[in-house]
Amino acid sequence: MTDFIEIHDGVLDPKLCQDIIDRFNRSSHVQRGRIGHGVDTTKKDSYDLCMNLTPDWEDLVRVLMDRTFPPLRSYLRKYLYTLIGAVSPAVMDPKTGQRVALTEQNFAALGDPLLDQLVGYFYRYGYLNVQKYIQGSGGYPHWHSEVYPKDASCDALHRVLAFQYYLNDVKQGGETEFYYQQRKVEAKAGRLLIFPSGFTHTHRGNVPASGDKYIITSWVLFQRAETMYGNNPPT
Repeated sequence: MTDFIEIHDGVLDPKLCQDIIDRFNRSSHVQRGRIGHGVDTTKKDSYDLCMNLTPDWEDLVRVLMDRTFPPLRSYLRKYLYTLIGAVSPAVMDPKTGQRVALTEQNFAALGDPLLDQLVGYFYRYGYLNVQKYIQGSGGYPHWHSEVYPKDASCDALHRVLAFQYYLNDVKQGGETEFYYQQRKVEAKAGRLLIFPSGFTHTHRGNVPASGDKYIITSWVLFQRAETMYGNNPPT
C-alpha cells in the first residue's frame, strides 16, 4: 500500500539551489516565520520570504512553477482520483461527439490527451515560501498538517497537496518526519517532496544538526468554485 509520499531527486540543479540561497541571504524582505495565527517560535523557528509577494523574485517564481509541473502532473496522473473523484469532469468523446464522464477505464483514451488542461482547470499553486532553519535551533517541531480554517478567503481549506524543495544537503537532522507513516525524508539539494495536505500526513521539520537548512514550501490547491464553475471545462 502506498503512503502517497513521493520524492523526485534532481528537479532543481545545484546552481539554481545556490542562487536561491544567495538571493535569500541578501534580501531585506526576510521575516520571522509564521504559522496560522502568527509568529510562535516554540512551534516554528525559521526565517521566511514569500517569493510571490517580493517583486524581484518574479523570475524565480516562474522557473519553479515550470520545474514543478511535470512531477506534479505525474503525481496527479498516478493517483487518478485526484482528477476524477471529488469533481467528476466530462469531456467530448471524439468518436461519438457526446460528452462523457471521465473514468478510470476511459481516462487513457479521453483524459490523457487533455491532462495538462485538466490539471490547470482543477488546481492552482499556492505562494512559494523560502525558509531558513538555523543549525542547532531552527525547526518546525510542532506536529502539523496543512488544511485548516484561517481567514475569509478559506484558501488553506482548498489545499490538496503540499510540496517542498530542499535547497541544500543536511547530513544530520533537518528531516521532514511523517507521524503516521513513521518515515523521515532527508534534506538533499534539488529534491522535491510531494504529499497530501490533510491530517493523514501530519509531519514536522526536525532541527538541522550539521548546518543551516534551506527549503521552499508551497501547496497545490483546488481552484475556487467561482473560478472552476464559471469556466467551461476542457473539451
